[in-house]
Amino acid sequence: MHIIDLPFNQLIGLSVSDNPEYFLMLTNDNKYTNHVKTVHAAALFALAEGTCGHFLLTKFDGIEGDVFPLLRKSEVKYKKPAIGKIYSKVQLVNDTIESFTSNFIEKSRALMLLKVELFDENGVLVFQGDFEWFVSKVTNSQ
Repeated sequence: MHIIDLPFNQLIGLSVSDNPEYFLMLTNDNKYTNHVKTVHAAALFALAEGTCGHFLLTKFDGIEGDVFPLLRKSEVKYKKPAIGKIYSKVQLVNDTIESFTSNFIEKSRALMLLKVELFDENGVLVFQGDFEWFVSKVTNSQ
């Protein structure tokens, strides 16, 4: 599965970045704007959350079987008005992919903290957020 194939992400037009410096993007489209003609806060949050999902799906090849990630909490800050095409970056906080994978394999569950930053076409930081994920193996009860 690819994160941009999810129905909601298709609805909002989430796509892989056309700039290799970034992860995902929202194109410059009026459908994302709010009453003051900037990119709506909900669209920015959706890009950030989708970026986390894309990171989870692409960075953990060492994890066998079905994985069930759930967003537990987030703390975000809207830094500047966002206009035009918006790009995302993501990084794992206070951990490494190897140690997370090892912990996950040992316990079949783990917490992950991701920092997401969103930038406009000029490279201006418009949003930053911390996203805590609970990741577990799929069981028959889920």
